[in-house]
Amino acid sequence: MAEILKKIADRATEKTNIKLIPRNVERVLAALQVTSDFWKVVDYSDLPVPAASEIVKGLIEEGFVKVENDELYITEKGFNLIKELNIPPYVDYTCQACEGRGIPFYANKDWYRTFVELAKDRPKAIQEYDQGSVTPETTISRILFLDSREDLRNRDILVMGAEDDLTGLAVALTGLARRVLILDIDERAIDFDNRIFKELGIDNAEAIRFDLRNPFPEEWIGAFDVFITDPPETVKAFKAFIARGIAALKGEGSAGYFGLTLRDSSLNRWQQFQKALLNDYGMVITDIVQDFNAYMNWEYHEETRAQKVAPVNKGPSDIWYRSAWYRIEAMPGFRGENEQIKDEVFRELYLDEEGSTT
Repeated sequence: MAEILKKIADRATEKTNIKLIPRNVERVLAALQVTSDFWKVVDYSDLPVPAASEIVKGLIEEGFVKVENDELYITEKGFNLIKELNIPPYVDYTCQACEGRGIPFYANKDWYRTFVELAKDRPKAIQEYDQGSVTPETTISRILFLDSREDLRNRDILVMGAEDDLTGLAVALTGLARRVLILDIDERAIDFDNRIFKELGIDNAEAIRFDLRNPFPEEWIGAFDVFITDPPETVKAFKAFIARGIAALKGEGSAGYFGLTLRDSSLNRWQQFQKALLNDYGMVITDIVQDFNAYMNWEYHEETRAQKVAPVNKGPSDIWYRSAWYRIEAMPGFRGENEQIKDEVFRELYLDEEGSTT
């Protein structure tokens, strides 16, 4: 019976061009033992949406799973397979207090309350810029994480293309950074931040509309202690966001923060990125906190490829899209990139065979 898992994995690999193995099928079957919601299956199995979808379709085709009223159910044949292969159900031991981050967002209630109040009128996430906002609890936990790593107080901080989460605003509101520069292509986010800075008299923070396909001006190269970004997860986006952020770091001990999902990229992609960080850019990965970033559902979900390839018509009703929080640190001889990304590949920054939520 174990051969059937390989058959389903190979078929899904062929259809998605994402390398999948029997272990991935096991993870889907583990998730299906505790939820009938496809989007929770994606969450629990830690797979890109197209990969999870094709595995589920393979399980349906083989008679191990059925669809009823847009819910997924294991059949008797499926339970027999699970029993024979001894596949345990998915279990979740996430700390409810800190939501699994190790950093409780309520550790600084003043920061949290101030941010929530100011963020009420934030611009809505839009599909054009691959936006999806994390929860306020996530944003504040990010700031607390920076502070716990000595990456906040008296630091020059660059926030790149992540202002749909208002991370730069949250950093500035603490009053602890020496300088905050926020770059984003969405003029709505830039105007929102600058208005609040003006109203609150924050004079060490600035938001600038900037297209990260373009090289940084010379004055930004080597000018920051910390960069923060939340990029699309294609190889081109990695260079446009993370490699450019590395180029902006001052020196050894400077740090970068970014999110990487397993919803829009696979472990194969993670391996590729991690090799580049260590071998090409001279960085070291100091922290990876899985599922640190929890995203609120976005209004344009039904227009995405993720919804189109899903084996059900029902969209998500609860948080399902999460990403890991990476911290990297500059080592001797580190180097970034500051090259022009050609205009014609703009959509390629957001979409490839693994990405589907744009």
